[in-house]
Amino acid sequence: MKILHIYREKNKGDVGGVEYHIQYVAAEQLKLGLSPSILSFSLDTVDGVTEETRTNINWIHLTLKQGRVAKFILRSSKLISRTGFLTAVLERIIQNFIIKQKLKTISEINPDIIHQHDYLSSIRLSKKLSEKHRVIFTNHYGEYLYLKKTKLTNFIQRYFLNHFDAIIASSKELLPEMKNCHQVFNGVDTSIFREISNEEKIKLKSKLKVEDKILFLCARRWAPTKGIIHLATALNLLDINVRKKIVLLFAGNESDDFQKYKLQVQSELDKCSNIDIRYFGNIPHDKLSELINTSDVGIIPSLMEGISLFSIELISCGIPVIATNIGGNPEIVKDNINGWLVPPGNPSKIAEEITRLVLKWPDSNLKIDTNEFRKLYSWNGITQQIVHIYNNN
Repeated sequence: MKILHIYREKNKGDVGGVEYHIQYVAAEQLKLGLSPSILSFSLDTVDGVTEETRTNINWIHLTLKQGRVAKFILRSSKLISRTGFLTAVLERIIQNFIIKQKLKTISEINPDIIHQHDYLSSIRLSKKLSEKHRVIFTNHYGEYLYLKKTKLTNFIQRYFLNHFDAIIASSKELLPEMKNCHQVFNGVDTSIFREISNEEKIKLKSKLKVEDKILFLCARRWAPTKGIIHLATALNLLDINVRKKIVLLFAGNESDDFQKYKLQVQSELDKCSNIDIRYFGNIPHDKLSELINTSDVGIIPSLMEGISLFSIELISCGIPVIATNIGGNPEIVKDNINGWLVPPGNPSKIAEEITRLVLKWPDSNLKIDTNEFRKLYSWNGITQQIVHIYNNN
């Protein structure tokens, strides 16, 4: 069976949760004797095609030239938008008018199954593809939740979704009430994201010279829906005695989108005195596992979330999570079992939870049983569920 995974690359070269999801699923499909390949695309100044083989899987990336009108619209939106959110929406809409090269490339591959992993930027493309191909859609994005908010947009959304042979989502929040819809969790690479001994953790902490500190890790893209500004605000609410006992580690803070929002977050963080804040940028996945195991607590301050891959990776390593009680977070993070839930968009509550943990540490820490959790979220089992959906829809 030839499977083509398609998705919109946010910024050329950026790798996030969706990209890792595709990478792991494709690798497991290859082990099952299937023939997966991956097609990504992004807007650029010129048309282009690059093709390479990674771990025996064919990856194709299309750069798509923007017309003058598209360039003008995107440039104007950057001047208007406070956070860059409007620009991101318009970029997705524009993608729907640049499908000729995508269709040509997909026709040459001629897959048995097309597995779409982006949403609004590929509606017109997948509508066209569904005339000749079976198209499966995995809903990773909060765009769906925005359109679900009103009767009108929800009605439009049903049109956007009615051509798919099956729809997969990692959380109940992202799963439409339509036929052929299936919940399949995100997974974790259990060979990389695993619990380590106290001795190993001390060694990792000593590399950063923070053996006597409590480390909080937020590995999230700095985008408005990720709620990073609320975490930054929360840090400024902490008492000085708490500030001196913690280190804040940020990863994923170097993506090129939402530049205005990033400046707002950085401005708030720059106000934080007496807190050791360290930035690691966009790091490879194997390095993220080391950073997770160096940390003591993860933080997910999202305003909108499906199932966070980061939360699964943290808990798989035995690291508890402070997460907002939104979207799919409560399906993963269980209060006082593997983490703590706080209201979304509420810096005071984040600050209160950090304070409680720090003042009572290490008694406030949680001992997590990772064995059953890791079995539930292994990529092998998740990929077999996906293949079952391919064969039965």
